[in-house]
This record gives sequence, C-alpha cells and structure tokens, in this order.
Amino acid sequence: MQLDAQIEALLFWRGEAMTKRDLSRVFGVNLVAINDGLADLRKKLTGRGIALVENGSDVTLLTSPEASVLIEKFRKEELSAELGRAALETLAVILYKNGVTRRELEYIRGVNSTAILRTLLMRGLVSRIADQKDDRVFRYEPTLELFALLGISRAEELPAFASVISELGVFEKEPEKIITTES
Repeated sequence: MQLDAQIEALLFWRGEAMTKRDLSRVFGVNLVAINDGLADLRKKLTGRGIALVENGSDVTLLTSPEASVLIEKFRKEELSAELGRAALETLAVILYKNGVTRRELEYIRGVNSTAILRTLLMRGLVSRIADQKDDRVFRYEPTLELFALLGISRAEELPAFASVISELGVFEKEPEKIITTES
C-alpha cells in the first residue's frame, strides 16, 4: 500500500488530527516523505466528499468545504433531535468518571463512540482537552453547562455516585467478575 493510502487509512481510523511528526514516527519515514504522501493524498481527494485539512503541523480528514450545505442540514437535524440511549450512556460514563479518554470510554461501553462524542461536543455537553498523562490523547469532560442543565454543581451530587464509581472500578480492574456475577 502506498504511503498516501496508509496515511488516509490511519487518519480515517483515528478520527482526529495527528501531527506530521507522529505520522513520520508511525510510518518510519522522514518528514519529506510524509509531506509528499500528504500532497499525493490531497490530490486524490480533490472533488471528493472528504478533504485533507492541515493546520500548522496537524493534519486530519474532514468533510470537504463543498459539502458544507449538506453537512449543515444534517447537523441542524442532529442538534434538534433528542439524545438517544447511546448518547445518554456516554454522558453518564463521562459524568460519573468526571472525564475519560475515548479509549477508556470505548472499553467501558464496548463500542466505537466517536460519532456520539462529536454530537455531545457540538451540543456543548462535553469538552475535549489534552490529557495531562499523554499529550497525544484527549480527555472528554463534562462542561459546566451540563452540570447547570442537570441542576448539580459537582459530579459527586449525581444519584448513587459512590456505588456507580465502585461498579466502574470493579469493571475496569476485573471485567470477568462482572460477566460471572451477571450470568
């Protein structure tokens, strides 16, 4: 597989921006090769629904500017719809854990949560910040607006907070116990 196709696959799978330096490290090539691969990918995506977007050293795949009217129509529909069960479940995990990485969230939920996180970010219910432990990863945390919407001032005021935290802790440390006790 050519480098541009590999970059495309990785950026699509990742669902968020990566630095050119990180791409260089992942693929084991120099920055010149990465820039050439990005140029090839940009050419191949011309006139498509997806575009390669660069901001300084960060690169990502996003919908093309030409699709903005279409995307805006669906965004308005999405924002006016009620939150579904999956979004509420995701919010609960973020609230009770008072912030998680996407990887932690997907481990707890057992499914890809990228689209739901995007919706919650767009609605201003969660915020995305750099993880202090690993600056290549983002944490998703409840916003003050979400606390206000729920009528609470801190996560500890959530219903059954201590018992939910305890259950999450058991699940994260020993998932086989949860399966055994529920069977």
